[in-house]
Amino acid sequence: MSKGWEPVNATITILVDNSIMELIPNGRFFTRLSRPNNSFICEHGFSALIESGGKKILVDAGSTGIAVSHNLRLLEIAPEEIDMIVLSHGHNDHTGGLSQFSAKIIAHPDSFYKRHLVTPAGLKFDLSCPYPEMTSGRTEFHSEPFQIAPGIWTTGEVKRRHPWETLNVFEINRGGKFEPDDVMDDIGIVVNSQKGLVIIGGCSHAGIINIIEQAIEISGIEEVYCVIGGFHLIGPGEAKIARTIDEFKRLKVRKIVPIHCTGFEGMKQISDAMPDEFEYGTTGCRMEL
Repeated sequence: MSKGWEPVNATITILVDNSIMELIPNGRFFTRLSRPNNSFICEHGFSALIESGGKKILVDAGSTGIAVSHNLRLLEIAPEEIDMIVLSHGHNDHTGGLSQFSAKIIAHPDSFYKRHLVTPAGLKFDLSCPYPEMTSGRTEFHSEPFQIAPGIWTTGEVKRRHPWETLNVFEINRGGKFEPDDVMDDIGIVVNSQKGLVIIGGCSHAGIINIIEQAIEISGIEEVYCVIGGFHLIGPGEAKIARTIDEFKRLKVRKIVPIHCTGFEGMKQISDAMPDEFEYGTTGCRMEL
């Protein structure tokens, strides 16, 4: 085990996801916090809250700021109580809520460039952070693994060990000219829990298997307890679903929580192929580690 990776206790709450579900029982892994008259709200985007050692660490901030602010209020947490924000990458469905917070931001150097999603039909969608000026002066840029708190790290820039995980649908503006974007700012956030590594991927543009293997390499810990986040198995990504499932099995991941941009087909196939490992997560789910 590498220095700084000692096991810690932590709580992770999904603050923002594309979906929400109330009036169903708690899962084997989750406590569901959203209830009638105390309803969380969701939006296309992602945000999670890590609480450990008295620190409150926000992973991403959703797309508008509306959902993350509302849901934190239900938890009786004020924006100024957030100690740090860590960005999984710079796309606007993960950075749109940054305007609600004043905490220090940890991000990859590529996070605030202008960027697009380009569809096979040639349509372009702006994915840039909507408020890059609000990050000025409070962002630390790190391309290498970075220790967020005891037992909690970023993966740093992820090695592309498995080229089959790459989707060539993005572009980035460098020096006034758009070029293909491998989304090198896409990182994972890793908690070494008492049960093994818990790995959070915002959209996993680097490839969720690449992210897992990076976490194992930098920590020296092979036990992967849980992988949670968007796995980007929608659209062209559906071609990766079967192989991703095979890799989850090879890596012996014990809990798999596909949310956000994983897509229905990806969630369905993972739940069918790995019913004991699959956990249904949505906005308002909390896990105690």
